Amino acid sequence: MSLVLQRQSIRKYKDKPVEQSKIKQLLKAGMQAPSANNQQPWEFIVVDDRALLDNLSETSSGAWMLKDAAVAIIPLIMTGDRSPKFAIQDLSAATENILLEATNQSLGAVWIGCYPKEERYKFVEEVLNIKKGHPFSMIAVGYPDEEKEMKLRYDEKRVHFNKQ
Repeated sequence: MSLVLQRQSIRKYKDKPVEQSKIKQLLKAGMQAPSANNQQPWEFIVVDDRALLDNLSETSSGAWMLKDAAVAIIPLIMTGDRSPKFAIQDLSAATENILLEATNQSLGAVWIGCYPKEERYKFVEEVLNIKKGHPFSMIAVGYPDEEKEMKLRYDEKRVHFNKQ
């Protein structure tokens, strides 16, 4: 079965660190994402400091799982001058690649939205002392401490050929 169909949002993690080699593979996957004009408008912050993860869990009601995550990856939007209007799509692809690689590495992960909610990304900028770029998302990562039944989401009613 493909990684795309296996990927799930995992929000509960074991108290176990994620190896640096696995974190590097996640980052490689993120940077392998396609981007408009190959602008690669991203940088990444890896957060493994428990106090910072606890603080980041206060970003929004949907960030609570960071209190248990071993690590968070924060993709930053570094808007380029070649195709700046496509940066959101580029960062979305990078985030999804990280989620898929987490599945490949037998890790659990979940996408926590930041951008374009100003109160969220400004909070993250303050916590992490970000001076350049904006946090696009936060990706909580750890060894899964929950199992979920895979649900296929394919729906024929949402498919149209040639016209809607």
